[in-house]
Amino acid sequence: MWVIAGKESIHIHRISGRYFIGILIIVIGIIALLNNFGLVNISFSYLVSLLWPLLLGIVGINFIINRRDIPGMLTGSLLIALGVIFLGHNAGFWHINMQNFWQGFWPVVIILIGFSLLGKNKSNSSGHLAIMGAVEKNNAGWELESADYLALMGGIELDIRQATFREREINLGLSAIMGGITVIVPEDVAVTCKGTAAMGGIDLLGRESGGIVGSATMQSGDLQSADKILNLNCLSILGGIEIKR
Repeated sequence: MWVIAGKESIHIHRISGRYFIGILIIVIGIIALLNNFGLVNISFSYLVSLLWPLLLGIVGINFIINRRDIPGMLTGSLLIALGVIFLGHNAGFWHINMQNFWQGFWPVVIILIGFSLLGKNKSNSSGHLAIMGAVEKNNAGWELESADYLALMGGIELDIRQATFREREINLGLSAIMGGITVIVPEDVAVTCKGTAAMGGIDLLGRESGGIVGSATMQSGDLQSADKILNLNCLSILGGIEIKR
């Protein structure tokens, strides 16, 4: 996706795994709808069992992109390998003895967690992805740019008060899946928020939404006169997102 910033600079922003996951869910939903009305004849359970390993591959790719250290590369590679193994097994390309597989899998996971802990002498302050870990951006002068953040069984804290805006208007996508995200916004920044929660919770500057499925929108500050604008698009699934000043 190409984004033009200013007159002379062109930045290329990566399409995050959040969009790939969203597209995959939409496709599955459309197929299920067509199948229910008899327009196609596809086993929905077979389709889900066949395609769910793609999620592992997507998360693995994002892990490698956002975590450029050795533990992150190892974890991302493991997730991609698992996705390929399960996809081939489900599609019938090869057969795996699942009992033997899981007996060897969990010790490897424990070893990787140990390597990951060794590589985290301090909180991750550069990545956008928190999987069973934490991303904390609260150092003075950290650079804020449009991006997508994902907390998967982990936590993310963004202190915008300490940030330097790369451009006047910043767009952030925040997704919390069995995890939590906190964003602290200074008073001089105009904010727009759109949030959806599925069996989770969202607090947009005091406006809360949650339950089985809930949504909320809000705006704070004058978008026309503000020197800085922050647009937030939030998704919470079995997790929580809090936007506060």
